[in-house]
Amino acid sequence: MNVSDTFSSYCRSIHLASTDSYDVTFSEICKTLERHYYEDDADNSHLLYVGSVGRGTAVDGTSDVDLLFVLPRDVKSRFDAYEGNKQSCLLQEVKDVLAKRYTQTTLKGDGQAVVIDFSSKHYTIDLVPAFECSDGSYDYPDSNDGGHWKRTNPLPEQRACKTNDKQTGSNYSYCCNILRAWKDEQGFPFSGLLIDTLVDKFQKEDDDACHASFADYPAMLGQLFKMLSSEDATQSYWYALGSNQEISDKGHGKFVRKASKAYELLSAVESDDDFESAFVELLGNVFSSCVVGSSRDKRLSSLAEKYDVRMTEQFITSVYFIDIKYNLKIDCTVTQDGFRTAYLCDMLKRHVPLLCRKDLDFRIVENDVPRPYEVYWKVRNCGDEAYRRDCIRGQIVKDAGKGHRHECTNFRGPHYVECYVIKSGICVARDRIRVPIAEQ
Repeated sequence: MNVSDTFSSYCRSIHLASTDSYDVTFSEICKTLERHYYEDDADNSHLLYVGSVGRGTAVDGTSDVDLLFVLPRDVKSRFDAYEGNKQSCLLQEVKDVLAKRYTQTTLKGDGQAVVIDFSSKHYTIDLVPAFECSDGSYDYPDSNDGGHWKRTNPLPEQRACKTNDKQTGSNYSYCCNILRAWKDEQGFPFSGLLIDTLVDKFQKEDDDACHASFADYPAMLGQLFKMLSSEDATQSYWYALGSNQEISDKGHGKFVRKASKAYELLSAVESDDDFESAFVELLGNVFSSCVVGSSRDKRLSSLAEKYDVRMTEQFITSVYFIDIKYNLKIDCTVTQDGFRTAYLCDMLKRHVPLLCRKDLDFRIVENDVPRPYEVYWKVRNCGDEAYRRDCIRGQIVKDAGKGHRHECTNFRGPHYVECYVIKSGICVARDRIRVPIAEQ
């Protein structure tokens, strides 16, 4: 693997270089709301990109775009005079204004935003109506728990990120992108603002990371994962770069354990070819497609040619946009007539070998994705025997509606099973379980 060329290609392929794909929709939304709330003062200046797109740290194909629409202060005074849940009423009014323009689009106004579902464009917009404060921060509605006003301050965060990127020659945004790609491949939620804040912390503590070349990325990313693994997974919140506002993490600090595994994997690497395998495991097929001079591709092509196999594998990144927001966990029970039922995860922890002629029942044991959604499975057979039998499989197939899948251990090899939850055309949760079938 040519390390420098590979990381150069990969970083540029996953980075969101412009907002062109969202700008037309952005302008339409802005004009619709400005006509209603500002009448003659409609100049496209009251709507802002916020979130990762606004901070310049979003990955290409971002499926969740955050916008903030600044309302006149007298609108807040009007709603403050309401009885009951003022914030819910405001969200419903903004939703109703947009519904007159987007008659065929699903809109929801609850929580803290009006959610506009552009499934045909493969993204949703979370639009937050807000009121500018004298210090440049914004009050916005939270309709939960009876309703109240909350405050956000995105502009200092945007300035901090843009300053970081300029000072590091884009190393800052590329590291933020890589961590987003990593959490999507590994299948766990990790707040985007927390990612940006922790990369800021890492680069402030390690000046070499600020000025790393692409050839330095394997070592630099190893140190980044090491730092993440040292964070306190039980911490309730962190303080955001720029604004110093509190950030919670929906993944409940799961990134700490995942980073520890990533650091261990990279620490064991001894050659560029080992780095290729390690980063394909961490970052998935998109990284694999960017590898310049891939020894892995040559090995797999050699096996395919040797046994004349059908390359049937599908990749979720080629079928759906990925944006992991929720927790998903699958487990597997192992059974065979005359033997006690066991859990595969427990067997792997205790290093108990999984042998042939066992029945495997995979099922979802944790899933916090709100309905409606669809579930898909992927079973991939790896190793020489899978190629010799022309049975690598790897197709992505829809769940029958029961949240489980039955398989059998027919032959040895390092196989795996993945599960995906698809909501509004986006993969929002995923999990993988290894199925290492040993020799008899």
